[in-house]
Amino acid sequence: MRNFRVIKDGMDVGALGLAISMNPDLWTADTFLRNYPQGPFGDTDTIMLRFPEIQTGMSEDEIELYKQNQLAGYDQHESIAYPAWSKLTQAHAFVFDLARFVEATRIGRVMVNRIRPGGRIFRHADTAEHVRYWRRFHLVIQGQPGAVIYCGEEKDGSKDETIQMLTGRLFWFRNELDHEVRNESSVDRISMVMDFHV
Repeated sequence: MRNFRVIKDGMDVGALGLAISMNPDLWTADTFLRNYPQGPFGDTDTIMLRFPEIQTGMSEDEIELYKQNQLAGYDQHESIAYPAWSKLTQAHAFVFDLARFVEATRIGRVMVNRIRPGGRIFRHADTAEHVRYWRRFHLVIQGQPGAVIYCGEEKDGSKDETIQMLTGRLFWFRNELDHEVRNESSVDRISMVMDFHV
């Protein structure tokens, strides 16, 4: 495989999954990604644990500068703890242990995404500035066969490499390439996304 690396299967995510189930209000606390104009996340609910402060009221030119991390006074790479970070403390060990494992010098976005059965994250590549700086990892909190991530491009012959997103699987993938997730299983696919600067 060129676009994925499974780090470990069978991680014990039971306590984190239970904490998420016991706090259902966290799914609706922040709808930024779901409602992002022309974004690929319309079928996705997200719990923001760490994320940059949401910037509003910017002109189109300012947005473009922000995406390139060139807007004066803003650092798009600086993620802050959102209220859910202190509610889902079961996530902390996974984040900090992986940061040590990959020898990260900075922890970025940490989000828990849920895709309903039959839902998907539509094909997209993450922004150039983001993928230049960060490496993307997933820890699957709930996933059954049929919850699949696709990643790759025709030009390098890796289009639609896939892996199953199974409960307890921790993996890295190349989010600078076109990728999508389809949940063709019978349960919600829940995964914690973690970005690290290494």
